[in-house]
Amino acid sequence: MKKTLFIFFLLIACTNQNNESKEIGNLSILEYPDIKELNRWIELDSQYANVFQVRRYFENFVKDEFFEEEENKRRFNNITWLDMSEYQKKYTELLNKYEKNYKEYKQLTSFVDSLIIIEYPIINEFTNEIFKLGYN
Repeated sequence: MKKTLFIFFLLIACTNQNNESKEIGNLSILEYPDIKELNRWIELDSQYANVFQVRRYFENFVKDEFFEEEENKRRFNNITWLDMSEYQKKYTELLNKYEKNYKEYKQLTSFVDSLIIIEYPIINEFTNEIFKLGYN
C-alpha cells in the first residue's frame, strides 16, 4: 500500500511539474509578467533574464504606446516570452556553430540573421518594426 501511495504521489508531482513547465513563458512579449512570476521563470531557465533585458531594451526604440497599440497587439500578441527565449538560444547556437567560418563578426551575424529569419519570421518582423521606429 505504501508503495502504491508513493507511486501515486510521484505521478502527481511529475504531472504538476509538466503542467508548470508548459505555463512558463506563455505570456505575450508585449506584456510583462509580475516580478514573482518572472523570478520563477528565471529560476527554471536563466534565459528569461536575458529576455527581460531585451524586452526592456526594446522600449528605448519605440514610443510609449507601441506595446499597447491595437495594430501591434494584433500583429505581435502571439509572440511569447518562451518564443523569445527559444529564439535567443537558437541564435546563440547558430553563432557558435558558424563562428569558425567567418573572420568578421558582422559577416557572421549577417549569415545567422539570414538563417534565423526562416525559423522565426514573426520575431524578425517584430524586431524590424521596433528598430525602424527609433522613437526615443
